[in-house]
Amino acid sequence: MKRRLKSAARILMFLSAAMGVAIAIALYAMARKDEQHARFYNTGKAVNNFLSSYNHALKDAFEKKDTSEMEGFYSERYVSPGRGRWELKREEDAGDVTCYRLAPEGQYDYRKTDVRDELARYLRGLASIEDIKFKIDMIEKIELDRDVQLTVKFILDGTDLNGALFQDRHFYRWYLENEDTTGSSYDWKIVRDELVEGVRVAGDGRGFTEVDPVTVGIDYKHERDPKLNIKSPDAHLRFGVMEHGFGGVSATDYNNDGRPDIFFADGRRSRLYRNNGATDSGSVSFTDVTKEAGLDGIDQANAGIFADFDNDGFEDLFVVRYLAPCKFFHNNGDGTFTDRSHDVGLDIVAPCMSACVLDYDRDGYVDLYVGVYGNAFADIPRLPFFAQNGGPSRLFHNDGGLRFTDVTEASGTGNTGWCLAVAACDYDNDGYPDLMAANDFGRKNLYHNNGNGTFSEVAKQAGVLDFSGGMGLAFGDFDDDGYLDIYTSNINSNQRWFGEDMTVSQYTRNVLRTKWSLLDAGEYYKVYKLLGSRWSEVGTMIGKGNSLFHNNGNGTFTEVKDSHTNRAGWGWGVAFFDMDNDTKLDIYAANGWISNTPGTDL
Repeated sequence: MKRRLKSAARILMFLSAAMGVAIAIALYAMARKDEQHARFYNTGKAVNNFLSSYNHALKDAFEKKDTSEMEGFYSERYVSPGRGRWELKREEDAGDVTCYRLAPEGQYDYRKTDVRDELARYLRGLASIEDIKFKIDMIEKIELDRDVQLTVKFILDGTDLNGALFQDRHFYRWYLENEDTTGSSYDWKIVRDELVEGVRVAGDGRGFTEVDPVTVGIDYKHERDPKLNIKSPDAHLRFGVMEHGFGGVSATDYNNDGRPDIFFADGRRSRLYRNNGATDSGSVSFTDVTKEAGLDGIDQANAGIFADFDNDGFEDLFVVRYLAPCKFFHNNGDGTFTDRSHDVGLDIVAPCMSACVLDYDRDGYVDLYVGVYGNAFADIPRLPFFAQNGGPSRLFHNDGGLRFTDVTEASGTGNTGWCLAVAACDYDNDGYPDLMAANDFGRKNLYHNNGNGTFSEVAKQAGVLDFSGGMGLAFGDFDDDGYLDIYTSNINSNQRWFGEDMTVSQYTRNVLRTKWSLLDAGEYYKVYKLLGSRWSEVGTMIGKGNSLFHNNGNGTFTEVKDSHTNRAGWGWGVAFFDMDNDTKLDIYAANGWISNTPGTDL
């Protein structure tokens, strides 16, 4: 018995020692990887500084009409075999907008003096420069501290010699080498460059005329929900970014006079403006009718959804509110509304952000789907690329215009992502409207209507997982083939380069050092099931920008990657519309974010 105990003790000691050695080796390997990632970060930061300096030098070269300073960014060893000169070539115009494509002219080797002359020729063609941006688009190859192959995003807004307003959007592939001889700094030089793609759009800037809202009677000014103001000592937010998430606008003819009116959903005081129509001179005016319509006092609102829920011929109003009871107002048909939120069962309290209507069971009454975000006071997105601790979003069945019943669980539509936008359409033309949800910090959800009151989540099978910070989505048939296509708004970030495989691996190592490696193991497995071996690419996926998906007509979609619709900045709402009445759908993409000091990307 003693011998057995001694043997067991020796085995246990051996296993413990082996495990200790294995852990030590793993920690050593992780430490080495940590060091590599730190060098990757510093290398990328140094490249960003190089681009910032290049940007400023280009502006100075234009103002001084002297490109000699630009030569310092190119190595004495610079040569681009077969590159040729890059020239703008006019293509088919888009309405009153003239389009050009940047293309190589010739296939001869390019030297440093050729680049100098090309830059001088480009700048001579400009009358003014409003703004220039040089940013990393993607780091393709890297030998830490030594050389980098990357694609660079160049955007210049200005005026040409004919007075036309234009924007150049060019993407170059640069090969950089660190020519610092001390080994302690960075002295990047361009040793070779290639053209990836380049476009110029130009016009007279008169396609639309900006109207000061105050001159037509709209004195609305957006205000955020006071409880989400992080500067307030009473706002105990765990997820402070939420303070930027408010505001919405709707166009509706609430009084059936044939003129579109405007409703602003607001954090402090939502407003309804009646369209008074055009005068003999053609001018249009609006009147604030918020009080007389019975809609005064609506705060904490994200969206106003107008639809005729009881089939009486007048559009009612559902107001989406964040962590405050949602509101349902019945349109009385006389220019006023009555609050019936509790009566119809829509006074729900949740972190609601959006909603859409659809008659999912084709009973003649429109139903309601509400997109639900996360609770910014209690939670943060658990996984920055697959947050599933929000929601659930809610589907409400319209019971004959008298009341609504929550059928979320029975229908299978309880998306638990941090949902920012929802939309409905019959994407497969089977006669039943389907649903789609865009989730912040995650993926898209596509719910196929089975025609029996239930839905099936089919985003992976349909090819529209579209991992990113999903903000908005729209359906439209852009190629007139009879099937509705999808456009989603996401984030096209200047930090996208930092989300490459090396950073994803670093993030994974950091998680492995914490309790979350066990608590979130199931979530990581879900990501793996969705993406398979491509899971390590999720960092680059989430920063690539907006996505346009063509409907293949068989229940699947194909992303149109060469459509020039993805790099739309930090996306928000999107919409299809026919801007110039040529019967072809155009796209409007709202964007913007609060940036750091110009030139600082990290």
